[in-house]
Amino acid sequence: MDIYRIYVINNGADAQNFWCFLAPPQELVNDQRVFANSNVRLRIRNNVNGHNYFEIPVQYVIGAGASNNAVGLGVKIVSNIVEDANIGEIWEANYSTVPPNEGPTLTKLPKVSPSNTISIVSNRFDKVKNQDNDWFCNQSFGIKTTSGFLGMTWSPEPQETRILTPKLRFYISIGEYGSNVLANWDQVANQAAVVHVPTSFAFEKCTVIYTSTGDWKVVKGEPEPVA
Repeated sequence: MDIYRIYVINNGADAQNFWCFLAPPQELVNDQRVFANSNVRLRIRNNVNGHNYFEIPVQYVIGAGASNNAVGLGVKIVSNIVEDANIGEIWEANYSTVPPNEGPTLTKLPKVSPSNTISIVSNRFDKVKNQDNDWFCNQSFGIKTTSGFLGMTWSPEPQETRILTPKLRFYISIGEYGSNVLANWDQVANQAAVVHVPTSFAFEKCTVIYTSTGDWKVVKGEPEPVA
């Protein structure tokens, strides 16, 4: 498994919360129903000694959940069930129709997703009836790290198939986001450092610098030693 390390240096005037977000696959970029979702963050003081970094193993995950919380901007969503997923796999998310208020299941199907993709299939369920009874389904895709989940969440449609082509691109952003609280992509990507795999890395390491003027620099490799 490839493991990428993103060092973060804060040269600003104040301590900041630095968040790591995973950019969406191309198939989800223009879908307004899809929201950024992360609980991976570091609070870093300005000009602090030592190294602060995000360590990201490339293990994709599929998530599915159901709760009284509707999927939408500013809503906290944590999937009830999460499974590791690999390129070429197809997963089926099975959602119940109320009553009762049951959580979903995730099952890997004995089929193959198109080349370089992961597919998520939703079963036949009554979304209108569920939402009329304040029971809202959610679906997520992302990466599992030692610090938590970074990815995206949306409200699935019945009998919907999502064919996703993962791309490893990360946003490092500052702000008062909430852990697993859904955010829009413009908010996340605006004024963020963009880290590309593999071009931003040297030996699977890169350094992101937040400057005193509020700009970002992305440098290959580890931080330079401080004299």
